[in-house]
Amino acid sequence: MVPMVPKQKFAFQCKRCGACCRHVRESVPLESLDIYRIAKYLKKKGQVSDIEGVLQQFTVPVLLNACGYIVFTLKVTGPEDSCIFLQDGRCSIHEVNPRACRTYPIEINPGGLEPLLCVDYPHHFTGPQRTVDRWVKKYFTKEDQVFLQCEVEVVLRIAKLLKQIPENEKVHALPLFLYYKYTAFDLDRPFMEQYRENNGRLLTVLEKMIGK
Repeated sequence: MVPMVPKQKFAFQCKRCGACCRHVRESVPLESLDIYRIAKYLKKKGQVSDIEGVLQQFTVPVLLNACGYIVFTLKVTGPEDSCIFLQDGRCSIHEVNPRACRTYPIEINPGGLEPLLCVDYPHHFTGPQRTVDRWVKKYFTKEDQVFLQCEVEVVLRIAKLLKQIPENEKVHALPLFLYYKYTAFDLDRPFMEQYRENNGRLLTVLEKMIGK
């Protein structure tokens, strides 16, 4: 990953080779906004009925921190550890692909840190000159920006509370964490208003568990 600045240029041309969709075991993170979008898309196609269906069929839980903070990554298939949504060399959910995929080869860091350029596949870096700021403007939506800013503000608070949960309460705390963080979303309602409500409820529940 190479640090970049907003006005910096890079040559890039998607080759439609699927290389960035292979060898991705536990390396494509799914934020709750990504999961919501994918669930809504697949529900319209009749492939799932809710978010839990997406989590069960297409994701793998990964323990991010010993406190119990869990994130999800895309499942992989086959000998090349290909993304589960890679079909015939193409992304089958391209319309709602995760932020990590959509902004590739630029990685948007939370907290206002400098963007990074992923240079794993040198053959991609030919063709038209792009600038980082225009790339980000095109692929990093307003909703993504608002979500990521909120996520930065709440993640450390949640993790801190999880660390303080008594061991005998963790068996109750972790399912509640997963529920409010990932599954307690009505796919017919806007995401952000539910996201804020869920975070508030989760923080309240965890604070009660540690006696705050």
